[in-house]
Amino acid sequence: MLSEDQKQFFDAFGYLVLRDVFSAEEMVTIKRESDEIFAEGLGNRLPSGRAALQPFFERRPFMAGLAADDRIYCIGEDLLGPDFFLIGTEGNLHAGDTLWHGSGLWDETVKSVKIAFYPESLTAGTGSLRVVPGSHRRSSPDLLEPLRYGSSKPDSKPFGLEQSAVPSVALELQQGDLAVFTEHILHAAFGGHDGRHQHAINFMENPTTESKEKDVRDFYDVSNYSLRPSESYVNSDNPRLRRIVAKNLELGFDIIKGV
Repeated sequence: MLSEDQKQFFDAFGYLVLRDVFSAEEMVTIKRESDEIFAEGLGNRLPSGRAALQPFFERRPFMAGLAADDRIYCIGEDLLGPDFFLIGTEGNLHAGDTLWHGSGLWDETVKSVKIAFYPESLTAGTGSLRVVPGSHRRSSPDLLEPLRYGSSKPDSKPFGLEQSAVPSVALELQQGDLAVFTEHILHAAFGGHDGRHQHAINFMENPTTESKEKDVRDFYDVSNYSLRPSESYVNSDNPRLRRIVAKNLELGFDIIKGV
């Protein structure tokens, strides 16, 4: 479970780093299973650019159970409340730099967390996640607007700076660490090699008002995979896995068959 200090830190700054969550042996299993999934999904060929697969964790036994593991499940519970639910799981192979961006679809209306796994150690110069602390809370006027769409303007120099020079915190990670952050925070990565892995489980708070539910439905409408539960979770023997997709079913969202 997270401490009160950790929960307050996340609310204030929009991210957490959790150290030594998984053992070396577990990380070997995660890397092996993720390699198998990509080999199946990409036909045993490494893409020249970025590649993503959704849903991801559901495709292998160890990874499929992680959303119900105390080490992951309790993060959702502590940060979003006991009735949080699943947005989806994803596997990413990154290529080159990831420029500054932050989600704007339901900014500051519906809380969410991304729990990110990195099978290799990363530093500021080798592709670790960088964040602008507190940027998940917009000011008025929005002084960070030049950064919010940096990924769509690769040649831009926000505030006259190279994107890699923007003041930020690099979340340098060792194998077994987790990066927990909200997609609303401004985040980027620089200097990483092509084909580096980042995999994530994404949770959302239960929308308790009509306006929040509308935001969730709007997000569903513009997404191809998010908020669509996998058939294996819907029919799982694990009550936690069934619970985290129950809200998706209640909202009438489609089920992804065969996964």
